[in-house]
Amino acid sequence: MAVLNLGMPGGMKLSTGVFVLYADDDSFMLMTPEGHMFASWITFSALEQDGVTVAQVQILLRASDPIFEVAMALGGHRKEDKFWEHTLKALANHFAATPEFSQTAVCVDKKRQWKRAKNIWRNSAMRSGLYMIGAPFRLIAKPFKKKPKPS
Repeated sequence: MAVLNLGMPGGMKLSTGVFVLYADDDSFMLMTPEGHMFASWITFSALEQDGVTVAQVQILLRASDPIFEVAMALGGHRKEDKFWEHTLKALANHFAATPEFSQTAVCVDKKRQWKRAKNIWRNSAMRSGLYMIGAPFRLIAKPFKKKPKPS
């Protein structure tokens, strides 16, 4: 498991995790866990072309539930594409290389998966929102909780 802490618009921080499925000298593959906004496999790799090292990211991604699917249709796909462009350009800059970027997107399945609507229960954004709403109630209840007796 790998932890990811991402800066979000408005100064918000998003913490999530991914499973490391595979790693070797030239590539590694990550998979998102249940509840993540995407059901995806992300493969990072490097290769040499004409004496130049090329880094690439290949993503097989779909929204994990109907709420996230609507969010992706309302601009989420563009933001996701910009995120990976920024990531690869930052990698090139880190190694003092001239960043060149190209992107190819292929839609593998255009159908909505409404049969997956029950996945909303595992929606991390909804669960986080409910947890945040409950914070004042937990704070009020804290003095009334029984303290465990020392053994």
